[in-house]
Amino acid sequence: MNSLFKKVGILLLGLVLTCGAGSVQAQVKKGSQMFKIVVFGDSLSAGYQVPKNQSFAAQLQGRLFKTGLNNVIVINHSRSGETTAGGLRRLPAVLEKENPNGLILELGINDVLRGLSVTEVQNNLSKMIELCQKKGVSVLLVGMKAPPYAGIMYQQRFDKMYSNLAKKYKLLLYPFFMKGLIEMENGAPQTKGNYMLGDNLHPNVQGISLMVQNIMPYISEFLKKNKINPPRWR
Repeated sequence: MNSLFKKVGILLLGLVLTCGAGSVQAQVKKGSQMFKIVVFGDSLSAGYQVPKNQSFAAQLQGRLFKTGLNNVIVINHSRSGETTAGGLRRLPAVLEKENPNGLILELGINDVLRGLSVTEVQNNLSKMIELCQKKGVSVLLVGMKAPPYAGIMYQQRFDKMYSNLAKKYKLLLYPFFMKGLIEMENGAPQTKGNYMLGDNLHPNVQGISLMVQNIMPYISEFLKKNKINPPRWR
């Protein structure tokens, strides 16, 4: 299973502008105030090797529309292979271009695979969060878990890093993005069900659907925190 995670470094993270901003915005109700969310992460959220309209951002957008939230727009600015350092370099331009209300921040696992220290990863994530908060952009922080080959001390520090950041910056935290697809058993990752692509590293369409389902309670809380209340949740 170690080799499974080592391969991720070659493959992780991508820029996919799901649903095309124009086509999505066309569905926004006239007179409603648009709440724009940017998904900012790696290949796990980018839509690696799945149709553009089945990426995480696209499926999340569809789920929100089904609840009646036609004023919430989800835009995908994830990129395959992205690290926290790369994300930090890209983020100012993304914030300038999109001027979002919220940002789903899902980065860190590629840094583990490249051997970066937890301190470096945390510093980069901190700077991204601070950039967002200075611009009034609300952040939903998404966590990952370090693979066993990183070492037990590294695992513990990395896994706790996300909760530490959430506490420091008063953020809502979704603890593990791959919940239900990859579970840690006795300290080792195990894939679950038929939710992964053939590489056994990235979610397939069904896996992404489960990811959206699992994160929805946190999305609900995130939106309510930002005074966006849906007429109903499915």
